Order: sequence, then structure tokens, then C-alpha cells
Amino acid sequence: MHKAKKHLNFLYLLIFLAFFNILSNAQTSAKVERIEFEGNKFYSQNELLKMMATKAESPFSEIQFELDLKNIIKNYQNSGYINCSIENVEKNYNFDSSSINLSIKINEGKQTFIGEILFEGNKVFQTKFLMNLMDSKAGEVLDAFKLNRDITDILNLYEQKGYTFASISIKNIEEYSENGTDKIRITIKIDENEKIKIDKISIEGNTTTKDNVIVREISLEDIKSLTKENLLEIKQRLDNTGYFESVEMPKIYKYKNSTVLQINVKEGNTNTFDGILGYVPPAQNEESGYFTGLVNLSLRNLFGTGRRIDARFHKEQRETQELEIRYLEPWVLGLPVNISGGFLQRIEDSSYIKRDVSLKTETLLSRKFSVSVLFNAERVIPTLENNQIYSIFDSRLLATGVEIKFDSRDYVYNPFSGILYRTSYSVGQKKVYNASSFPNQDIPGDFTIQKGTVDLDFYHSFFKRQSLLLSVHGVEIRSPRFETADLFRLGGNRSVRGYRESQFLASRVGWSNVELRYSLTRKSFGAVFYDFGYYLRPADEIAQIPSQEAFIFGYGLGIRIETALGMFGVSYALGRGDSILEGKVHFGLVNDF
Repeated sequence: MHKAKKHLNFLYLLIFLAFFNILSNAQTSAKVERIEFEGNKFYSQNELLKMMATKAESPFSEIQFELDLKNIIKNYQNSGYINCSIENVEKNYNFDSSSINLSIKINEGKQTFIGEILFEGNKVFQTKFLMNLMDSKAGEVLDAFKLNRDITDILNLYEQKGYTFASISIKNIEEYSENGTDKIRITIKIDENEKIKIDKISIEGNTTTKDNVIVREISLEDIKSLTKENLLEIKQRLDNTGYFESVEMPKIYKYKNSTVLQINVKEGNTNTFDGILGYVPPAQNEESGYFTGLVNLSLRNLFGTGRRIDARFHKEQRETQELEIRYLEPWVLGLPVNISGGFLQRIEDSSYIKRDVSLKTETLLSRKFSVSVLFNAERVIPTLENNQIYSIFDSRLLATGVEIKFDSRDYVYNPFSGILYRTSYSVGQKKVYNASSFPNQDIPGDFTIQKGTVDLDFYHSFFKRQSLLLSVHGVEIRSPRFETADLFRLGGNRSVRGYRESQFLASRVGWSNVELRYSLTRKSFGAVFYDFGYYLRPADEIAQIPSQEAFIFGYGLGIRIETALGMFGVSYALGRGDSILEGKVHFGLVNDF
């Protein structure tokens, strides 16, 4: 009997739990039929309904409804009704709990006005200055959003002045009445703390690049006080070295009474090799064809010291080839001075061999501005004796010059903003050894050559992942006599695309590039471009070549992608008068030496 009674009680419990579960589900799934407000004057019925996620004809959720009530109170407080409250909430279910009517009674209270704003702890900035900086003013309705924005602006001002650890809080809000109007007195406490002085730099992730190279690149001595903008600048400096695949935003923290600057990097591929081989079959009057090709080798962070070696070999035609080697020694003797040197040899058909040795000493006056002194020794050796077809002098040129550079680009590989400006001037003395080979041509044995260049790249972004490049370039060479080896080579990937590489020889050139880019990655992008230029070649009396002058233009599509070999660019361009099938393909690694 006792056992049967126990089973019966257990059955009653199951029935009760089932009934409770049904009732709970019914209430949870009840549909909201109507929402009404009482006591509201500042906000209308429709305005209050817009503040709620709970809507008529939607399922009722107790949790969401509580959040809606809190949001209503928050909006009232942001509009100056800091004592607003919900006095009463009625939830009326119908007979089967399938629908619910909600009635909300609001006590708005009185709208509060700002009476006074007081500051404590401010020494760097005067109270009057901070008051003028704020949008919240005495006599206005308290707007919590505006007040929070004002505090954020003041905090940013302190950070810009180097007080990165400054903190600002509202110490007290005191209510009082004046002439029947409720007002508040806001006391803002400022803990300025001290300016940041870095005691230690912690670097992680650099498996190849030496610590002193990273410290040298960030140049903390140039930064008077460390701010958030400085941290971004440090990241940009390290990104622009090209040594790292990624650089995290530097962090500052306190450790055992010391201020530590934490820098995390990930090493990138700084050594690149690129080779392209082509074959030109024999013409009808030739017995054999020949190979063409381009080889690029770049070691951009030798032994992790920032030293750099670049080598390039380009075989253009059967008997035309070019070899170039360059070396960079950064920060000589720990000073902001870079020294670079190069050797260039060009064999032009069977006409001449040109060898050029250059030396450049660059002084870094700031991170954006530098001045360089240039030295150049050039030797041209004709390979055809008594050549009466081309004006090739057996000559030597010794030149010196100066270069000014300004670089404010945000990222060297794919800039979105900034300017790159470079201008140079050089003057040299040229000595001709074979003037007697050109009788009756009045060729001086010794004369001066001047050369001036200007390059301006302007970058601007109008919307996310898009950038515009507008560049202007000019070169002018002045000399009483010109030969082929002296002239500037225009056309191709680095000047006006849509023409063969070095297609035009000139003593005066100017060209411009307009390029609209869309970023695929931080370093890669696709682009449409339009290039146009002008060239002037003076008459050559010896070769009986008249003066040449023309305007050219090219347009097309291009892409630059990041590969394991480096930054590789390919473009297809049409020159003036070209049909769609007559375009030129330009390709090659991007060299930022």
C-alpha cells in the first residue's frame, strides 16, 4: 500500500511538471498584441517603440523585454533625464496565454541641465582651454554621448603631447536646484601621469635581422614624446624596410618600474632571384638564332645588417647586353649616412662598350628628407674603328652632383598616401680621345656635360583599397656634342608603357603616369593606367640624323603580385596607333634600390 501511494505521488509530480512546461512554453511563445506607454512626454509613442526590439505581432521574450526597458532608460538619461525610471509594467495574457498586452508606465522626472563643469588634476592644460575644447557647455541639456566624446577628445590631446598613460574619469555628479531648474555639477578628474620615457626595447620574432638594425630604423631619439601616432610611425618605418613579412603595432607596458616598448615582427623573404629566358629564331640571312634573357638577384638584408647587393644581367639582342651590380652600406659608423656604389657595363651591338662606376653618399637629415652627393666615372670604348655611321667617341667622363629626396609615402610597396620627390643635378667633364677620327667635324677634345632630373610621385586614396598614382618626370642633358651613349633612353616599363624598352634616345624628355589601383593584398594590386610623354633628340651631323621630336602615349592594364621571388609586375599596354594585338607586354621584378 505504501509502495502504491509512492508511485501515485510520483505520477502527480510528472503531471505537474508537464503542465508547468506547457504553461511555460505557452507564455514564452505568446505573441505581443499591443504595447502602450503612460507618463511619457519627451518621447512620443512611436519614438519609444523604435527603441525596442520587442514589436507587435512578434513572439514575446522576457529577456529581450528587460533589455528594451533598459534601453529606454538609457535614451532618457542621454537626453538629460538622469532620474528617469520605469514605475510599473503590466503584462496581461489572454485566456490561453497565446497573446500578451504590455503596458509601461514611465516617470520621466525633470530634464537636467549642466550647471558647472569642474576639472581636477590638470596641470599641462589650463581649465579655460579644456572648457573651450568641449562641446558640452554650461546651461545646455546634459548629453551623455557628447560628454563622453569630450572626455575622449581631451584624452587624445594628452596622448598627442606624450602623456600616453594619462587617465580621465568623472569623479562626481552633484545635483542641485537653481531658480527652480534642476542642474548638475560635473567634476572631471585628470591623472596626467608622466610623459613616456622608454627604458627598454623588447624585440621578438627577428630570427635574421639584428636587434640594433631594428632599433636604428625606429630612431627613438627623433621622437620627443611617444604617442599613438608615434607607434604607428614606428610600424610604418619597419614595414618600409622590406625586411619583414609583418609588423605588429608596437605596445607599451610597465614592468618593474620600467617602461618597455614591445616590438613583434615576422621575418620576410629578403633574398630574391628572378630569371627569364627567350629564344629568337634565325632570320633568312642568318645561320643561327640567339637567346635573350633577364636575370635579377637581390640580397636586401645581408647577414641581417641591412646591407644590400643587387645584380642584374639583361641580354636584349644578339650583341646587346647589360650587366649591373650595386651595393648599399647603411648607417656608416653608426651615423645616419648611407653609402652605395654601382658598376654598369653595356655592350651596344658592335658599336661600343660603356662602363659606368658610381658612388653615392646619402645623408639622412630626417626620416623623410635626405641629401646625397654623387660621383660618377664613365668610360665609352668604340668597338668599330673609323666608324662613320654612328657618332661614338672614345671618351671618359668624370662627374659630380647632388640629389635631394623627400619621401612621405605611408608604405613603399603599395602607397595609399604621400609624396615621393627626387631631384638631382650633376656636372662633368668629358674628354674625347679619338677626336681626330672625325675630320672636319670640329669636335672638342674636352667639354662639359650637365644633367638635371626631377621625379614626383603623388599618391591619394578616395575609398578603401583604392589608390591613385599621379607622377611627373623630366630629364635634360646639356652638352655641346652628343653621342648615343650620352642620351637618355625613353620607353618601356619604367617610363611610357606601350613602347619597346629604351625605344627612344633623347637629350630632353618628360613623361607622366596616371594609374588607378585596386589593392588585392597589402603589397599586390591591379591597375589601369595612361602614360604620356615628350622627347627631343638633337641632330647628329656625323651620323646625318636630323633632330627628332614627338609626343607619345600609352595605356593599358597591369598587375603587381607578391611571389616567393619578390614583387613581380606584368602589364599589357598599347602605344600610339597600336591595334589591340600590337600591344607590348612589360614584366619584371620591382626594384626599390
